Amino acid sequence: MKKKRKDIKNIELLSLLQEGKVQEFFDELGRIIETFGEDIKNFNLDDWAVKYSRGKEQQAINTAITGKAEEKAKEWICPRIPQWINSDHLTVLGYIGMVITALGFVFGFVNRWYILLIPFGLLVNWFGDSFDGSIARYRKKTRPKYGYYIDKIVDAVAVITLSLGIGLSGFFKIEIALLFASIYLALMSHVDLVTHVQGQNRNAFGLFGPTEIRIVGALFSIYMFFSKVYYFDIYGYTVTQYDIALFVLSVVMAIILLISIFKKGIELHKIDTKDW
Repeated sequence: MKKKRKDIKNIELLSLLQEGKVQEFFDELGRIIETFGEDIKNFNLDDWAVKYSRGKEQQAINTAITGKAEEKAKEWICPRIPQWINSDHLTVLGYIGMVITALGFVFGFVNRWYILLIPFGLLVNWFGDSFDGSIARYRKKTRPKYGYYIDKIVDAVAVITLSLGIGLSGFFKIEIALLFASIYLALMSHVDLVTHVQGQNRNAFGLFGPTEIRIVGALFSIYMFFSKVYYFDIYGYTVTQYDIALFVLSVVMAIILLISIFKKGIELHKIDTKDW
């Protein structure tokens, strides 16, 4: 319905231009921009979110940009996954995908063709990590406690594996890779603590979740494939353009973490003290 209204507005704007009504065109354009601003102001992430239960104690909430598209993909793919493949197989496959990605970074510095392993590994990781729980829910063979534990511990090991692969390559310094791993693991801990305290497992920070990170990583690997490595001397400390990018990303993640901790702390404080 909204798309239809937008199409009508576009036709009206074109008509005004064709008729030479410049002032009316800008007046109408101003009203459209104002309406768009109201839509953004009233946008609620929870209305956008994909929600499902993980047993009686947890509700998973995915507000990521790709969340709804992923759910559609799962509805089509899950019935077509062979019966002999179970959720544990997919969890292992997801980790293998991360190992492939890490090796792509390590060997890609020696031979750029190995960089192509990075997007491939991220795709394998996405499939395994996204579908292990989905196939269990589709087949009604969920193990909420086991599944949550295995999922989180494997994710943590996968982040460490990836970070070591990044740090041991010639593209990045190991200390910057470990900084990235530390902050990412802290973000994961924040999500896990909120799940434990409130029973809500949010799979994304705002509109950005694991799938979006994989997409950015795949696009970044394309840049790596075609680009040279540039070295910069910063007060006697030699870094590459990749070090700078990863450091900036780590700082952004740290800011997101601090804001999330602050907001969640205030929210939980209000809940705990409302009856004082």
